Amino acid sequence: MLGVARRAGWAVERVVSALPRRRRFEQLLLKLWWNRAPAAMLDSYLVSGYQNPHINVQSVLQRHFLLRRLFGAEFEGLMRDELRLAIELNEVMQARAAELGITMGAYLDPGKAAGVQQVEAAIRDRETEAVDRWRSALEGRDAPSLSVLELACGSANDYRTFVECGLAHFLDYRGIDLTPKNITNARRRFPGIAFDVGDITRIEAPDRSYDYVIASDIFEHLSPEAREEALDEATRLARVGLALTFFNMAAIPEHEINPRRVYYWTRLSRSRIEERLSADFSVVEVVPIAPWLAAEHGYRHPYNSKAYTIFAER
Repeated sequence: MLGVARRAGWAVERVVSALPRRRRFEQLLLKLWWNRAPAAMLDSYLVSGYQNPHINVQSVLQRHFLLRRLFGAEFEGLMRDELRLAIELNEVMQARAAELGITMGAYLDPGKAAGVQQVEAAIRDRETEAVDRWRSALEGRDAPSLSVLELACGSANDYRTFVECGLAHFLDYRGIDLTPKNITNARRRFPGIAFDVGDITRIEAPDRSYDYVIASDIFEHLSPEAREEALDEATRLARVGLALTFFNMAAIPEHEINPRRVYYWTRLSRSRIEERLSADFSVVEVVPIAPWLAAEHGYRHPYNSKAYTIFAER
């Protein structure tokens, strides 16, 4: 089956090399590219290792952002504790990966994915400590719900932890993803939740339909035209604000466009994205993750130096 998937991927590469990178082909080619992967691999590859939303700092910060909108500063102590735990468990995985000689990453290759899971076993008995505490803290609480739209939700990658920690109880949530296999996975896990196959550059919903729009690690993978269209949609649909994470951003004057096979691996300009969002939102908070961890938590081991999270509110 994997041989078929690889051949399909190579075939798509040949198509891409023969066609201009025009917007009308992008969605089709992305669908073909992701359709090559088995559903079981899509269900696991972005929720393991350093991508595990239990301990991924950007996933944690996104949850904290929504929790503050629900409960203000009530849980600041628990938030600090969760970040300290995330740092500690990231350290444990780094040490274990070095010990085993395993290169960590997000892999669809079963062999490489098994290596990541072998490393992740070192934190298995502790990784849910924080979400378990949140579930206890939020149980029985009441608050007005927030409507949240997630772009490129994958196989309910972050929503799983929203449920585990009790946050989902306070959300009127909808997730959109281009890949039918991801949406099938998400619906299987959470029947009754609004997971839809769709194009994040063209979403059928009235302006400001959602309190918040969230998205993780997607904009770098889009063509310049699709990236702007997706940002336009996020801005159009957010009544209050956005919570966006980026894995490849830097303090550079312009975006560095880098096509790779079917998708892109663009290095985004912090100033350009900040300027783009500031045109529509009065408050834009940019968090460069590695320097922030060093300054606020004394964490100086290498984290992705290109990771940024941006919160914007009207």
